[in-house]
Amino acid sequence: MPRGFYTEGSLARLSREFDVFGPLSSDPEPWMTAELDQHAAAVCESITRDAGAVTLQNLSSYLQGFVDGCRERGWRSDSAGYDWETLRLLAVCRLAKEHGFVR
Repeated sequence: MPRGFYTEGSLARLSREFDVFGPLSSDPEPWMTAELDQHAAAVCESITRDAGAVTLQNLSSYLQGFVDGCRERGWRSDSAGYDWETLRLLAVCRLAKEHGFVR
């Protein structure tokens, strides 16, 4: 992930930043598509198991909890690659777009 990516914001801001810094606005490479599909499925499974449905509030809460957990483990969003955490964040942003929660 290019330097300058900021994970402190809301789901909408995070999704906009991933459009700038990430592969959501273009066709990602096949390996990334597969990774994002797996991450998105895991996020949906977690949310629906705990809350019953993927809603804006549930997805935003998942995102906040995920980012908090990443920070507790010392993860930073300024690495230059697509690590596990970055791919999970991309999947959350893609889910937000697919469900119409963000543009």
